[in-house]
Amino acid sequence: MKSNYKEDGMIIIDDFLPLDVANKLEQLYTSEKKWDIVNQVREKHYSHVFEMDSSMFPQKDEVYLAKFRRSDFLENSVSKVFEEFFQPKLNELANSNLLEFDVRCYKLDIGDFYRTHIDDYAGTIGSTFYLNKKWCWDWGGILHIGIKDDSLTSIFPKFNRIVIHDMKKFRFPHFISPVTDYAKCSRYTIVSFNK
Repeated sequence: MKSNYKEDGMIIIDDFLPLDVANKLEQLYTSEKKWDIVNQVREKHYSHVFEMDSSMFPQKDEVYLAKFRRSDFLENSVSKVFEEFFQPKLNELANSNLLEFDVRCYKLDIGDFYRTHIDDYAGTIGSTFYLNKKWCWDWGGILHIGIKDDSLTSIFPKFNRIVIHDMKKFRFPHFISPVTDYAKCSRYTIVSFNK
């Protein structure tokens, strides 16, 4: 696993948490009622922070946009689980003891999305953990990662799956497609940026 991470800059681990722990987290998410809506509009980000050389991704004159929901309460609630299960794996893959863990609890509802962006400014290693027990490919909310100029890897938001990526060595441009109006539930993730 470690060699795949070093070579590819990314790994996907299914059944990451013990099932009872993953189930408790999913219950926390589905019962949470207070989500702050975040609408990001960054007019100059594609000319510096998210600048990309490829014509297949947004150009310098385009505006970065994202719409999602975030819960401060959940971010405090998941901290012990994150320390016990996530941090050791992230430290192992980073080959060091990371000092900072920025943990975020997100929800995507109908119409929520992230335009193409790069997270290399936010840390050295990142993770996305999925908590949806049910999802369909055509509901949207799919993570798409640019591997080469003209190809993407699409990652399904499968329950108890974690995606870990090297944010310094590999500048993966990525985006999340909009959640459709026929999606039967919200898309839930724990995202972390770690240094």
